[in-house]
Amino acid sequence: MDEKTFQVEDAFGELENIIEQLESEDISLRDSIGLYSNGAKIIARCKDELSGIEKEIIIIGEELQKENE
Repeated sequence: MDEKTFQVEDAFGELENIIEQLESEDISLRDSIGLYSNGAKIIARCKDELSGIEKEIIIIGEELQKENE
């Protein structure tokens, strides 16, 4: 997933796809490990993105609070 076009919503879709593949009975151990690794990277990227969004929301809230004082 390209850093510049990263979208949390798309990442969630990719994670759902990974989960479906991991639940398959036909998947090899090696492929499972690769999928798990990819999923872990996507989850880490989502956490970073959501943390940044949370910080933006806090800043907006603080600015609105200052305007209302």
